Amino acid sequence: MKPNIPSAGPRRRASFARTCLPALACVASILAGTGPAAAEPFDGGRVTIVVSGRAGSSFDNAARLVAEPLSKEWGVPVVVDNRAGASGVIGAAHVAKAPPDGRTMLLGTTPFVQAPHLLRSAGYDPVSSFAPVAQLFNAQLWLGVNAGLPAKTVKEFAAYAAKPGSTLSFSSPGQGSTPHLNMVILMKQAGIDMLHVPYTGIPPAVMDVAAGRISSVFASYSDLLPHVQAGTMRILASTGSARSPISPDIPTMKESGYGGFEVVGFGGLLVPAGTPPALTAKMAASVQKVLARPEIRTRLLELGFEPVDSNQQAFAALVREQNAFWAKVIQDANVKVE
Repeated sequence: MKPNIPSAGPRRRASFARTCLPALACVASILAGTGPAAAEPFDGGRVTIVVSGRAGSSFDNAARLVAEPLSKEWGVPVVVDNRAGASGVIGAAHVAKAPPDGRTMLLGTTPFVQAPHLLRSAGYDPVSSFAPVAQLFNAQLWLGVNAGLPAKTVKEFAAYAAKPGSTLSFSSPGQGSTPHLNMVILMKQAGIDMLHVPYTGIPPAVMDVAAGRISSVFASYSDLLPHVQAGTMRILASTGSARSPISPDIPTMKESGYGGFEVVGFGGLLVPAGTPPALTAKMAASVQKVLARPEIRTRLLELGFEPVDSNQQAFAALVREQNAFWAKVIQDANVKVE
């Protein structure tokens, strides 16, 4: 005699279909790598980070540092494309004109907001031509002088430069560069004038200060440190609103008696304007995940950069602030690059 087992009626079968089948389908899609847990912003192809600097530069090294982990996050190759020249305009203009699909990014740094105010036609607007994704780091500069100078502080340096017959000079990686503009701010505030000697890059500009041919330079800590350790240069102060964790014993320019240096350099990733907000939000989340890794933060510090915890809105505000600040500095000093 067969047991009397009730058959599954239409209602029970319908309930099973409504509640269980979608869950099973979701599990299957995740296991297959196609569901929400495996969602990625790109489907094939590759992503390019454009760097407006030479291969091997600190900015180039920072871009390559995040490129590899971002490639793993997105499941596509992330490559670095160096497009140096014209105060960073070549690289920035290239990205501004790229398709707004998130596949062409710019490592935007301080010269990216300065260039349109220095050149007659930069081919882009720092604010309206781009959509910020994420800030990676702050980039302070340090005032370095030849070790043979008697000045141990910025005040002493300014006093020495103000003496009648002073022949103090400063170098920079070029007319209108951030080191040049920082020295313009110092000279205006201190009421001094020094000879500007522009170079084609920061390494030779620093080397000639270490050799005693030039008196001073604003440069990154990593560029100055070897010469400080060799006893040929001395660091007097850093830019920024607070002492850098890279050099906590070195005072800021503000502590040294000179304001106007609170707006520090920066580095961050941007995409062309018009890139879908949902896509940039996914990209930003991936960048923030990469920046949270201790080894990434440590390496950025070694490169002379201070890693930051930011978001898209804060980075967009920073770009607007920097754009306005440097526009005024450049206009007030009447600095132009032909």
